[in-house]
Amino acid sequence: MKLSPDYYRCLEEAKAHHARSKTFSGKFLRPHAPFIKEILTRLDCKSILDYGCGKGSQYDWISPGGKTLEEYWDVPVTKYDPAWPPFEAKPKGTFDLVICTHVLGSIPLVDLSLIVAEISGYTNKALYVAEKLDPIKKRVFSGRCPMPWGFQAQDWQVVLGPVNPELEVTLATRRRLPHGVEMFHHRRSSKGWQRIHYGSES
Repeated sequence: MKLSPDYYRCLEEAKAHHARSKTFSGKFLRPHAPFIKEILTRLDCKSILDYGCGKGSQYDWISPGGKTLEEYWDVPVTKYDPAWPPFEAKPKGTFDLVICTHVLGSIPLVDLSLIVAEISGYTNKALYVAEKLDPIKKRVFSGRCPMPWGFQAQDWQVVLGPVNPELEVTLATRRRLPHGVEMFHHRRSSKGWQRIHYGSES
């Protein structure tokens, strides 16, 4: 896989941001935990790869029920993030489920199809992708190359379209509105993309 110079420049900018900031913690995975649990149970998944896990703080969090995410899911998680040294080692093998939350929005457009192909190549059964639809506020990248900022759900569905049709693909999107946050889940089937869930938070 030959990625562009823009990708590696953005990767260095992400590393620098990681080093100086508490953000990129991975905490935005937590609202997705119940939906991921449903996939794990329904498809009998025994392994997970978190591609772009950030600092991994989501796995230190203890839920009100007294469990970590891995205890709640009852499945071990392999963590990978090329911008954070503790998790920068490339994953080996394949996994039943790959989760990729708030990652693809930070990939240069020229490299997006290659990264999606890499991510989907790690999974045997299912891929769970989550992206925010809100305007970008964090100034992490220099903006010298086009990135998928401003993409809507339909755009992400096109990006994920080439993923192996034998794999289950779920796209979760979140948008902040004046009255709170809305979340949509779409799942790709033989009939195309279908909305399977809508929720909101105040």
